[in-house]
Amino acid sequence: MNAEKKEAFITTNDGVKVAYQCFGSEGPVVVLLHGWSGSRHYYDRNTHEIGKSCRVYAVDLRFHGSSGRPEWGYHVARLAADLHDLLQILDLWDATVVGSSMGASVIWAYIELFGHQHLGKLVFVDQTPLQNNAEDWRLGSLGCYDAASLARLQTTLRLDFGAVARGNLAACLARPLDASIQRALCDETRRACPDALSRLMADHTQLDWRPMLPRIRVPCLNLIGRQSAVFPWQGTEVVGRLVPACRTVVFENCGHWLYLEQPQTFNKLVAEFAQDGLSSVTFGSV
Repeated sequence: MNAEKKEAFITTNDGVKVAYQCFGSEGPVVVLLHGWSGSRHYYDRNTHEIGKSCRVYAVDLRFHGSSGRPEWGYHVARLAADLHDLLQILDLWDATVVGSSMGASVIWAYIELFGHQHLGKLVFVDQTPLQNNAEDWRLGSLGCYDAASLARLQTTLRLDFGAVARGNLAACLARPLDASIQRALCDETRRACPDALSRLMADHTQLDWRPMLPRIRVPCLNLIGRQSAVFPWQGTEVVGRLVPACRTVVFENCGHWLYLEQPQTFNKLVAEFAQDGLSSVTFGSV
């Protein structure tokens, strides 16, 4: 049965309200983490369908959506601590945690801080292990990859937040979506705190997860948008090669927001993976 519950909140260990919504009442636990400047509503094309066979928890990260906006905690590690608080408070075990873009980095920070507590399986959606350019790395972000590009983004966030929301659509979508959906996505971005987004990106873009990824010890699914204008597919593919028990699936005609562009395929993959693990997934393209 797909039971949708009203918006609810947990209080983190530093006193911040984090919003979430639950869909479904039976089956394995699936936790959905959105990316930078998004909200749980970015998964509106996924929650109900996955909730037919799973218990789905869609979360607003702090500074986003309906969650709190404190004057501290501008770090991916703090978002990971919030996830830990949520899993503990709601008593969620063996969870399949799905992280899109920065949400994937939140998962990696969680494992670095807390190991595999509460985690059963993981899904990474179109995120490279390092966004910045480095001497040994040129497969990071196509838009924010060094101090100069970060400064440009931070200036735009301060002077024209609407331009950031509109730019997200241009960069993250490879397929056209209904105009009403695009308006809703822009509206959700505008609910976020631009100053917090600026500080979060400064932390997020310089984190190098390559040494940590081989330490992951649960089954993982790595989903790539071949047409992504946010990351080169060769960079996101590296995640699947570094994580030991991981299978990569390429969405050939999708961009960064592949779960919005090809929701039926995404929903089926995630639900079957949550239920049956890697035995339900084959390498290849969709």
